[in-house]
Amino acid sequence: MGIPLFSWYSVLLTAVSLVFFLFVWRRGSKKRLALPPGPPGWPIVGNLFQLGKRPHESLYALSLKYGPLMTLRLGMKTTVVATSPAMAKEVLKTHDTILAGRTVAVAVKSLSHDKSSLVFSDCTPYWRQLRRISTVELFSPKRLEALQQNRRDQVFRTIRLIFEDRGKDVDIAHTVFCTILNLLGTMIFSTSVFDPQNPASVGLKDTICEMMKITTTPNLVDFFPFLRVLDPQGLSRDMARYFKELYDFSDTFIRKRLSQSVQRNDSEKDFLDVLLDSTSEDFTLVGVRALIAEMFIAGTETTASTIEWAMAEFIRNPDKLKRAHQELDEVIGCNRKVEESDLDRLPYLHAAVKETFRLRTGPLMLPHKATSSCEIGGFVIPKDTEILVNVWAIGKDPSVWKNPWDFMPERFLEGHENSKIGYGGQNFELLPFGSGRRICPGLPLASRMVHIVLASLLHSFDWKLPDGMSCEQMDMSDEFGVSLKKAADLKAIPTPRLPHHLY
Repeated sequence: MGIPLFSWYSVLLTAVSLVFFLFVWRRGSKKRLALPPGPPGWPIVGNLFQLGKRPHESLYALSLKYGPLMTLRLGMKTTVVATSPAMAKEVLKTHDTILAGRTVAVAVKSLSHDKSSLVFSDCTPYWRQLRRISTVELFSPKRLEALQQNRRDQVFRTIRLIFEDRGKDVDIAHTVFCTILNLLGTMIFSTSVFDPQNPASVGLKDTICEMMKITTTPNLVDFFPFLRVLDPQGLSRDMARYFKELYDFSDTFIRKRLSQSVQRNDSEKDFLDVLLDSTSEDFTLVGVRALIAEMFIAGTETTASTIEWAMAEFIRNPDKLKRAHQELDEVIGCNRKVEESDLDRLPYLHAAVKETFRLRTGPLMLPHKATSSCEIGGFVIPKDTEILVNVWAIGKDPSVWKNPWDFMPERFLEGHENSKIGYGGQNFELLPFGSGRRICPGLPLASRMVHIVLASLLHSFDWKLPDGMSCEQMDMSDEFGVSLKKAADLKAIPTPRLPHHLY
């Protein structure tokens, strides 16, 4: 007995449907797995050896071949790198909600710091509480204005110390780092925290510098998590020791403040007062000291490095220095010191700071992580993928910046094509503080500190290189880190520009 004709049609229709389904499914599967292109890697280690000692430059070179969004395999970790303003916008704005997670280095998890961290914790309700405290209570215009006198006193103190040692070489990096340390100390604790004659103060500076080094030291444990229990490089052990030193330092001030019965008016409160007033069942004293530690870690070396680079560029370009001096003399004159209220009337100074951010910022934004899969530019970013934004490379993009390797503050002055580009997170061509929900909350304070310290150094002194060194002989090489540190510390001889009684 033969099979009815309609049955053959049913079998054929089923078979065609199955083939079509498999075809669509395979295409969908391929699409789901279509990571951005990237260089082939070695077994086990992947692309680790291709990063070298200057990952920002290596990644930029690879992007010229594989595109502005590319994939690397770093040991057992999948990493996607964005290397253009358009791709940075996709990561930091279009898909900000999904890609705002954090990949946390194992060393940073020492003493469970990441659990109380504003910088490294995921976007949890606790993180949102820390973010609110930071933006609304600590770094608001009102709070920063109230603490302006603290910053003024510290800057003037530095200028006076330089004047008293005039004729001697000034180590700009060291001087500015100590100034920033005391600026933060007076804003957080209402007292200076660095005294070069005090071993404890010197230890604090060294602790912060060592922590910054560990943060950017390649750690095998981050690429091969099964090694965590061994800690083969000892980085977690070292970081735990440094965290404890920084916590103990903060705890001394916290305990002293808690033992006092003095109540301050809101306008008189420093950062510690505000943080202690904000404590709750969720935000405990552990969170207070963690936030203070991060303010010192994040706010010192990066800010000091920016000022040192700006000074180096001015000294290396006498015509730029002359123009900065002319602006300062026209706006402020030679009969008083720079005040923060003067800064808005110094467009060339602001342009020079922007140009320093463009040339010397970064180099790589702290890693983001995909909390779920998403699609960018026709490629799929799987859940838990690490995301890096190469800020250094974006600042050298020749399609955005003419003569990208030259120090040209003029490019940011009114009338120039880049004049409207700012660093507040809305323009993805310039991202020294990031963008989106992970933008640095301390941006308002960092910006004020950079401008007032730089303006004061330039207005108060003329600067020349020691030992008859010419501008062409300056070492402008850098070292990779959280910030691009100048490889050779800048040393210069100051000559007072103002009447001596002002110092």
